[in-house]
Amino acid sequence: MSEGGSAGTHEGRGEGRDEGEDHLRRVTWAMVALGLLGVPLWGFLRSWTAALAFGVGALASLGFWVLHRYLTARMLTPSVRRRWLYGFLSIGKLALIALVLRGMMGRYPAEALPLAMGVLLFVAGILLEALRLAFRKPEATPPD
Repeated sequence: MSEGGSAGTHEGRGEGRDEGEDHLRRVTWAMVALGLLGVPLWGFLRSWTAALAFGVGALASLGFWVLHRYLTARMLTPSVRRRWLYGFLSIGKLALIALVLRGMMGRYPAEALPLAMGVLLFVAGILLEALRLAFRKPEATPPD
């Protein structure tokens, strides 16, 4: 038993909390941290226009990830109509990325690499969480 008086496997957490939500939250925070580190790095190492392109790509990536989380959570419903609706709305995620890429490449064609790196932050966040899980010590299974 801990000092707070609670015992069990979910100490300090709500009992109804989903472990999958924790993974999604960690991916989001990894994306935010990488974005905040990347903007000054691109600014100092290349140019502040590159930093701007990276920041716009990072914001688009974060928007993509937030929309993905929201729409996927809403898709998990027994209603077939709602699943189709949110399935079609999920195409908007791709439209968001396409619009950002088209607009930025028209305005700053020389900054393709920082923009692409910013857009791919959601992939980096997922990979960081996968690495964390790969090296995590497995929890002991309780005896029967």
